[in-house]
Amino acid sequence: MKIVKVWIALLLVLVMMSSGADIAAAPNGGHEQLLRAAFVRNGDLWLKAGNAEKKLVSGPLVRNPRWSFDGKWLAYTLGEAEQELWVLQLQTGQNSLVAVNVGKYFQWAPNDKLLAYQTKDRLQYVDVSMPDKPLGSAAAIDNFSWLPDGKGFFASSQSELLPDGWTPIRLYQIPLGTLDDPRTYTTVHVLPAPSDDFFAVGTSIFKWSADGRCIAFLAKPTASLSADSNMLCVISSDGVVFRTLDEMVNNPQWFSWAESGNRLAYIAGIGREATRNKQLKVLEVTSEKGAAYTPKGFVDQAFAWQDMQHIIVSRAKESKQEDDQHPPAYPYLVRVELNNGMQKHMTKPSRKQGAYNPVVLHSKLVWVRNDHTTASVIMADIDGRHVVEWIKSIDQADSYYGQWDWPEVITFY
Repeated sequence: MKIVKVWIALLLVLVMMSSGADIAAAPNGGHEQLLRAAFVRNGDLWLKAGNAEKKLVSGPLVRNPRWSFDGKWLAYTLGEAEQELWVLQLQTGQNSLVAVNVGKYFQWAPNDKLLAYQTKDRLQYVDVSMPDKPLGSAAAIDNFSWLPDGKGFFASSQSELLPDGWTPIRLYQIPLGTLDDPRTYTTVHVLPAPSDDFFAVGTSIFKWSADGRCIAFLAKPTASLSADSNMLCVISSDGVVFRTLDEMVNNPQWFSWAESGNRLAYIAGIGREATRNKQLKVLEVTSEKGAAYTPKGFVDQAFAWQDMQHIIVSRAKESKQEDDQHPPAYPYLVRVELNNGMQKHMTKPSRKQGAYNPVVLHSKLVWVRNDHTTASVIMADIDGRHVVEWIKSIDQADSYYGQWDWPEVITFY
């Protein structure tokens, strides 16, 4: 009898310990313990994990936090005039300067603690355990992304204006170990010469399909033209097949592959204003089958793949040309079912605040709630239920004609 009582007591203790651990890790009973966010508040860098917040770096003007592939490091920029690139090791708190005069685009390797960045037209990368010692350097590079295996880069050359016109843009595959030697670059494809149908002097970053067969990117004309219209392109990984798909603004956040296969979603429509002529489209790249999902009289902006059959998009009423004296409508979230086109409101339209930058991660839906004065991060179940304010008061992101750059001030892991 005593043995039975002892076993019962032990079981009760284990249950209580297990429950206590679960509550400590996930106070709201969900998957919050798996979700972390690095965000900017009052120019400082903060970390949110579960319900705990911690200031990591004092500013001013911290921007563009980016997680390493394993979540152990954060890269970010500091300052404005001569923007500095820094890396922070979360476990030790060690903070190291990598480079100065760096653009806002830099990228971690997909499987290593290597960080690539550009200073003007020069592509460089470092092992962040030795951040002040670049391991390679390539000149005359317009834009780049890591190869999926982390063994090199896919990059575009700069186009130059000569007396007889612009030089062609070459798309390279560059081995990691010979970044300094252009003779080792493999020319995958040369973009078409300028014509009435195609004109590009640069590219965006490059995004690989989940199956590794295709690469999507924007072919960009000169700056003034690029603000209103760029050509969304797809090329096969071997460079044999090149296709132009549609016109869209210069916003690489607005095109994204599905988590498997080769379905590409993007926000189509020319004109720099996010409040006019912006439609969510999804294209099966290999079969060329596609569909548009934005109702007439509305515009779609940032979006996130929920799964292979659903996309969650930030949508608002379209502003009319003659309605410039009135502020644009705040966006709300809609879940789109791709197969049948059925659409469901995830949040309600509001005249006081909007729902921006939806992100699906760890079976949670998060987004930014913003009234253009104060912004916070909202978390909900994937079906939109159990809504909570997860992070109060993050800094305002830059907005270019209504295109909000929220990754400038928050990123999730």
